[in-house]
Amino acid sequence: MKALLVDDEQHVRHAIQLLGHWDDLGIDVLLEAADGNEAIEAITAHQPEIILSDMRMPGKDGMALLEWISAHAPHCKVIVISGYDDFELVRHAIRHGGMDYLLKPVEADELNASLMKAVKSWEEEHTLRTESTKQSIVVNRMRPHYQDRLLTELAIGRGNTSAHIQRLQEELNLPRLIPMCCVAVTSLSHLDADCLAKYRSQPDLLVFSVLNICAEMMRTPDEGVTFRQLNQPDEIVLLHWGEPSSLVRILDSINDGLEQTIQRRLHFGISTCENYPAGISGAYLDASSKLWRRNTIFTQQRIHSTLESSSRNKGQRLTAFEEPMRIAALSCHAASVTDTVTAWLEPFTKLEVISAEQLQQWMQELEWMLSRWLDDADGQLSPEEESVEDQFPPFAELPFDAEGLLSFPLLRSLLEQRLLAAGKALTAQRHADPDPMREIARYMEAHYQEDLSLQQIAARFYLSREYISRKFKQQFGLNWSEYLGKLRINNAKLLLQNPSLRVAKVSEMVGFQDEKYFSKVFKKIEGITPAEYRKTISGTGS
Repeated sequence: MKALLVDDEQHVRHAIQLLGHWDDLGIDVLLEAADGNEAIEAITAHQPEIILSDMRMPGKDGMALLEWISAHAPHCKVIVISGYDDFELVRHAIRHGGMDYLLKPVEADELNASLMKAVKSWEEEHTLRTESTKQSIVVNRMRPHYQDRLLTELAIGRGNTSAHIQRLQEELNLPRLIPMCCVAVTSLSHLDADCLAKYRSQPDLLVFSVLNICAEMMRTPDEGVTFRQLNQPDEIVLLHWGEPSSLVRILDSINDGLEQTIQRRLHFGISTCENYPAGISGAYLDASSKLWRRNTIFTQQRIHSTLESSSRNKGQRLTAFEEPMRIAALSCHAASVTDTVTAWLEPFTKLEVISAEQLQQWMQELEWMLSRWLDDADGQLSPEEESVEDQFPPFAELPFDAEGLLSFPLLRSLLEQRLLAAGKALTAQRHADPDPMREIARYMEAHYQEDLSLQQIAARFYLSREYISRKFKQQFGLNWSEYLGKLRINNAKLLLQNPSLRVAKVSEMVGFQDEKYFSKVFKKIEGITPAEYRKTISGTGS
């Protein structure tokens, strides 16, 4: 704690220094100033908690100083020490926050009693301010989620009651009368894999970045609101109280902002609701359909106001080729897999329309197919194993390029790699060695400092994410993410024994780009923070 002594006479400041029981009061820094101007400089630079000030000084006197403190440093506790027993000075001191008015020459007991009262008052108020700040932080953290929940309920048709609309108006300060509403929907799953990879360890950062830009372009609740659709965590929804043409201008501005921040532009589906709030859910579904049924083969549009393509194609579904693909995978021969994938893919390369919805269906069919092959080969799973909860990122990684269009080379490569890996895994299951989960564990041990994800590991070993998650838990007793976290923390504990390495550097060396997140994971596993752990090993001589 810091105290500032303000008096134009140095011998008075020296006397006060000698009389005060500073150490007992927890005051370890004593500052000095000869007048009000010097005091203001010291307060601004050092922010002392306690100020002891004379009233009559040259330049800016004590009366002017107290007025400045009252306006600019109101949390400071002020004790006036004056040689003048003047009622006006006393009243001025009290009016501007002075706690005590002591007359010179001040007695030691009187000074220390005033100091103790000031210190106690400051600590009590500081505790209240800290608790209030913590509560504000909790409320501010919860408020966006609460607002997203209210708006999600509205979008999916469960928030049309008058009570719900009233809560929305109060919470978001929405207009009382909304004659028309336009809805826009975008999905972060329509971004390419390279872009998503940058946010793999912090997907919420990507969501926050997009939401922030959308809210900035929407400007005020009188214009509209933006929210994350909590039932579809990859979706962001905009409600605009105006004409479709003005919404299109806003979306163009949003894409300009996104191009500057994440170097990508998003696709949006839009729809109009003329019956607010009852028609919001229908307009939301319509906008979502327009987004997912957009043509991914070729389009210069980013904003989709019509259904550009059918949800079905004349070509075969992936599962229609399941047996040829399984046989090709079991051959473990790259040429056979390539021929099979080409045979299935060839009809689609001649189409003029393939929807995003169709791509999503193919990826889901691929995951389902591979999981079933591996499960069938591995035998019946126990109910306990089937209940393992997979921890996947909220965004699907679809074979899009940077423009959000279908990349046939990416789709072909993805299918070929996954089939070859599935064949390797199926062959491995017929022989005791090699053990795919053990291979994955060895890979993680060699690359733990890299930005790993289950999607990345599944692609590298050509296995389904569901299969890896389930089998890894069965074999090691930990989810793959828990295993990776423990691996990183164990290595961090070794590095923390080197006092020359800062905690931030240790965090980076074991694969955490965010020091705060590293500390959070460390404390979850070890029960203490990295800094506390370092103190324990230095204290025991480890």
